[in-house]
Formats: sequence, structure tokens, C-alpha cells
Amino acid sequence: MNDVTMIAILIVFVLGIMLLFNFYTRLLSKISQNGIRRKLEKGKISDQQLEKLCNAVDKGRKRKMMAIFMYGIFYKSFLNMQEDIYQLYRAEMEKRGMLNQ
Repeated sequence: MNDVTMIAILIVFVLGIMLLFNFYTRLLSKISQNGIRRKLEKGKISDQQLEKLCNAVDKGRKRKMMAIFMYGIFYKSFLNMQEDIYQLYRAEMEKRGMLNQ
């Protein structure tokens, strides 16, 4: 095999691994969101815990450098995951009337 073929195989291999990593992070995101959603629906999170979790996720979703450090070129998937989780907590806080206080 010549050098061009080897480089093409390497590029396809790297792109395949990147695609798998992207699917993996999406799967983890969905699993995490479903777990949080179930806990919120069952009322297993108190108001104080909900406020702390919402504040922690709010801080995490604003840290782009941490996302770049952890996920590299897939940092946007991490930020989207944080944003989705924040929206879950925020909606539950609105439902409980905690935002008007």
C-alpha cells in the first residue's frame, strides 16, 4: 500500500472514532437528562437541593474553557448538555414557584 492510501485509511479511522465519541456523548446526555427528569417528577429533589443544582449547572454552562479542556473539539456537545440540564432545573423551579421569591 502506498502512502496516500495509508493516509486516507488513517483519516477515515480518525473520523470514525470521532463519530463514535459524538454518539457516546449524546447517549450519555440523554441518559443523564432522563435520570434527572425522573427524579424531578418523583419529587426526590428538595427545594434547597434543586436551587443548589441549578446554580451549579448555571455556572458550568458558562465555562467554555472547561468544556474545551474536557471535550476538545466536541465542546459544544458538552455545552448543549449543560444547557439542557439547566433548562430542566429551571422549568422545575418555575413549576415550584421558586423563581418569584
